[in-house]
Parts: sequence; C-alpha cells; structure tokens
Amino acid sequence: MSLGYAVATRGGSHHDARPFYPGTHPYPGFAGRPEYVVKSNHFTSVGDSLVICRFIEEGILGPPAIGTDMVRAVNLITGWNIETDDLEKCGERIYNLERMINCRRGVTRKDDLLPWRVMHEPIPAGPSKGRFCPPEELSKMLDRYYELRGWDRNGVPTPEKLSELGLL
Repeated sequence: MSLGYAVATRGGSHHDARPFYPGTHPYPGFAGRPEYVVKSNHFTSVGDSLVICRFIEEGILGPPAIGTDMVRAVNLITGWNIETDDLEKCGERIYNLERMINCRRGVTRKDDLLPWRVMHEPIPAGPSKGRFCPPEELSKMLDRYYELRGWDRNGVPTPEKLSELGLL
C-alpha cells in the first residue's frame, strides 16, 4: 500500500490502490508493486466511475485488476461490446486525467511521499509487524511506476502519453 498511498490522486487513500491483506496474502515485499499498483489504479478508477462499492467490486467482480466479470457487467449495463483491454484503457485514461489535473495544480514527485513514520519506523505489532517503506525503496518504486505510466521522472504525464490516451 505504500506506493498506492504515495501516488493516490485524492491524497493518501486506500481507494486508489487495493491492498494485499495481512494474514491472507504472504508478504510480497517491494518487487512487482509498481506493476500491481498501476493495474489496481485502473481497477479502482473504473469502479469509482461506475459508482460501485469497493467491497462489491472486489468480492463479485474479481481481484483488484480489471477482469472478464467487470467487463461483462459493463457490457450488460451499457449495451457496449468492449473487451478487457478497452476497459483497462478507460481506467488508464481516468487515472492520467486525474494526475494531469493535480500536476496543473503543482503536484509532482516531491508530493508522492509518505509520512516520516511510515518510511522510518517498523510497525510494532499485529499482522504487519516489522513492515515499513524505507525512502530508498519508495524512490525505486516511484521510478518504476512513472516508467510504467509513461510519465516523466517528476511524475508528470508526458505529452506523448496524454496524446496516446486522447487527452491532448
């Protein structure tokens, strides 16, 4: 959740990326998190646009990634005939548009951070005991996340990415 909180378009929110729940998922470490967060961002963006409760979205329409059940539901409700890749692109467009709005208000990499305690103090007890996100790990995840998104090193969507998504 560290990366998801850091890049959330509405401030540190568990709604922009979905967690691995302690006790139900093995500790994933930091490897692969940027890829997971990108997919999860698309999933939550589409779900928010459809005004679907997150519990319904995850419990009925699948894990925190756009899948066939979500596509089927959208097609049934709208009469469309879209594929998984089409709905994934919708989520990508939404998230990039939200980021673009934030960037126009001055948000950049300097704002994609976590509270000091989260980066320096291991959780003392409970299912997540010992976990924290060191600043160097967050920085590496941000580098990869921005690369996957097609954003520049400061976390700003590039004109090429915005053009590709039809947002320019």
